[in-house]
Amino acid sequence: MRAARHTHLLTGLPDAYGRGRLIGDYRRLALYGADELIRRKKLDYNAVAGSSPDAMQLRSEITKQVKGLKELVTMSDSYGVDIRLPAKNFREAAQFMWLGHTAALKEQDGAAMSVGRWDAFLDIFAEKDLADGTATEQDLQEVIDDLVIKMRLVRHLRPPAYNELFSGDPTWLTLALGGCTEDTKSMVTKTTFRFLHTLTNLGASPEPNITILWSQNLPNTFKDYCARMSIASSSIQYENDDMMRSIFGCDYGIACCVSGMRVGVDMQFFGARTNMVKLLLMCLNGGRDELHGDKLCPKLESECKKLGIGPGDGDRPLNYDDIERLYFDIAIPWMAELYADTMNCIHYSHDLTCYENIQMALHNTNVNRLMAFGCAGLSVVADSLAAMKYDEIYPIRNEDGLTVGFRRGHPNREIPQYGNDDDRVDSLAVRVCSRFHEELDKRPLYRGAKATLSILTITSNLVYGKATGATPDGRLQGDAFAPGGNPMHGRDKNGALASLASVAKLPYSKCMDGISNTFCLLPNALGRQATTQSANLATLLDGYFAHNGHHLNINVLRREVLQDAHLHPEKYPNLTIRVSGYAVRFNRLTPEQREEVMARTMHSATTVTMAKKDPDPVYAPEDEEKKEEVHLDELEGIKAGVAKLGSVYSLETFSTTDGPGIRTNIFLQGCPKKCLFCCNPETQAMANPQQHPEFAMSSAEIGSLLNKYQEWLKPRGGGVTVSGGEAMLQPDFVADLFQRAKDIGVSTCLDTACYGNKRRWDKLLPVTDNVLLCLKGMDNEIAAKVAQAPAHEMAKSKEFARYIHEAYPNIKITLRWVIMKGMTDTDSELNLLAPFALELGDSLHAVELIPYHDLGRDKYGSLNMAYPLEDMTPYKYEDAVVVKEKLEAAGVRTILSSV
Repeated sequence: MRAARHTHLLTGLPDAYGRGRLIGDYRRLALYGADELIRRKKLDYNAVAGSSPDAMQLRSEITKQVKGLKELVTMSDSYGVDIRLPAKNFREAAQFMWLGHTAALKEQDGAAMSVGRWDAFLDIFAEKDLADGTATEQDLQEVIDDLVIKMRLVRHLRPPAYNELFSGDPTWLTLALGGCTEDTKSMVTKTTFRFLHTLTNLGASPEPNITILWSQNLPNTFKDYCARMSIASSSIQYENDDMMRSIFGCDYGIACCVSGMRVGVDMQFFGARTNMVKLLLMCLNGGRDELHGDKLCPKLESECKKLGIGPGDGDRPLNYDDIERLYFDIAIPWMAELYADTMNCIHYSHDLTCYENIQMALHNTNVNRLMAFGCAGLSVVADSLAAMKYDEIYPIRNEDGLTVGFRRGHPNREIPQYGNDDDRVDSLAVRVCSRFHEELDKRPLYRGAKATLSILTITSNLVYGKATGATPDGRLQGDAFAPGGNPMHGRDKNGALASLASVAKLPYSKCMDGISNTFCLLPNALGRQATTQSANLATLLDGYFAHNGHHLNINVLRREVLQDAHLHPEKYPNLTIRVSGYAVRFNRLTPEQREEVMARTMHSATTVTMAKKDPDPVYAPEDEEKKEEVHLDELEGIKAGVAKLGSVYSLETFSTTDGPGIRTNIFLQGCPKKCLFCCNPETQAMANPQQHPEFAMSSAEIGSLLNKYQEWLKPRGGGVTVSGGEAMLQPDFVADLFQRAKDIGVSTCLDTACYGNKRRWDKLLPVTDNVLLCLKGMDNEIAAKVAQAPAHEMAKSKEFARYIHEAYPNIKITLRWVIMKGMTDTDSELNLLAPFALELGDSLHAVELIPYHDLGRDKYGSLNMAYPLEDMTPYKYEDAVVVKEKLEAAGVRTILSSV
């Protein structure tokens, strides 16, 4: 045990803090009064029969519980509050519950002092007081505000070891709100809103740790309100009530961050986490710690010798099958046994020396016990196993034969990485946590506790990483792990929905202590308008929990704000972020931890990124001779079985700026135009998918993806958007894809600058719901200059819009207009744009103004292309507002996009 702790194989064991993870049912004080609780505990004492060790321990604990209740009465008297009898009104109920929690705080330096679930209970008193005329809404909100202020003021004296692991001084006064009854009726009350409204009245704050128990059956108005509060404060976490309610019933709370338990019925023995990454490295180092060589597991030592794993093996790749057997069949069972023994010792000793008198007095006497184990570094393990399985990984060892790095045999080969909805690697993550729980569940545990497992690191993912060597996935020695169940920073490249889908695969049945997922979004990722943003966030949450995701921290932040707050913390004293199951003031994190937070993936509005590090010169846009090898008609009608084959550059699973609702965007390869402001020049060159399979995707493949994500895409008119390149170069492919989207009930959107004629258009428009039409200019000569295409071709875009209006009146058209100084912002251009927009009548959704930006500039350099607008500066927002006002004055509905 000591060796495992010393080497940081078993982590999270500071010397001086209470075990926490207990939720006293403080409501019992308000409901029954302390005298009745004492009377009932004495009855329970008298009912204990015999003199077995268990019976004697139980009598001893009941005696301590009664002592705790009596001390609570004395403490309350000192505050001038008599808690002997039940509370008579809302204020008294809140006072009684808080005094009970205060007593627990005084008694325990707990790592997690959750308050439980108070909103529905308190609301009964609130409604009675309102009906009796003894309180007003203002009175009730003031009580809640005062209660929350007290929660925010709680502080503990913490040892340095604690602060290193749990930075920011969290107290985890987790307050669960919302949820449903067992027959799926909403438990949201006015008091639920009152607690949430403190984020407006008092401002954002880490405490209490507000946790929304999210159900598909909650009212949409409540969902949208929660989403608005999250966007404004980043102070809320969400957990899957539909999942947990089926296990715990409707009266459960959340301990710490993600640990569900029935309030007053269950208690938890908690402590430590296994560094699953270090355990994997032991399989590559003969059972030794990879940093110092300490021998930990003799069986691994002997097995590695038999397999030739160790000094001198750097000239051959690691054998995945061997490492798999060592890890799953030897290392994990050995670790589970050691971990269980360690936890049994900790909690036996804790009960002898530091029993929680008052918290346990507010539990049933015959309590159900859980023992919460944890693991850290899951995504690193999954990616490392995948690297060894799908590439050739050569160990690099020092003179002591310990691994100090790894070399890939095929560095250009794409290997699956956790966080991209790829079952090849996601299944490995599932297997790791499932296997670990299976072994823990076999072990005899203190007082008959049931083993549960969490995928949770708090902020200690940084500490764990610093104590761990380099890993086969390419992570360097000392680099931080990802928090909780998150993918490693920057590896979830397929967008928000793919990232969420990967984490949602982790089975709650094997991880009932919780699966933390800390999710960061840039504000523009949720849309351009406040109402749209909250609706899209609510849809994102609905979809994640419909996919059986367990927990989601939501941060809506700009990286630039974090960077400025890192350099100038005094400017942001109240900046609150969610880190891994709890919230914290950003400036109370250590500098290292702030840097780690800033390195995390922040999902944005759709931006195409380079699909290949080294673009194939066949596709280099400037290579006209090669480009002309692909005739445009070749891209029509290519079959792939019963589907159609397309040339696809990339896809983005999550977008909110390219059509209504949440959308998956498909970016096609090939465009006949070379717009001056093009952000994605790498998509311009033509590529026949039959000749270049790296771009080939079938409409059936993408249809299958849409089907997987339909819980996110169906609500609020969401769906699929096909963009470019130019989507209309591949009309048969797009039409077949759109029909498949229609078949599963999601909407379709065509993002185009127009190409072709009515024959081509009529292939697409019957299965199209929305069109985003990028007009390069109203004057055809200006449009031709912008698009670097013939003027007669540019005239077709206006013809296309009119044709939609006449022949397909149900399609909604958004006219996209890039504002460029002296080119498209002139009065002459705007005076042509306004009447054209009005001419489209009810077909027009809006004119969307997009101020010119140069975010794609760096791509031109990587493609050895000159940036065509070298001397043009980004269009100023205030000037864009003037353009918007001119169009609105002409009666045109106008949207101004932000970059």
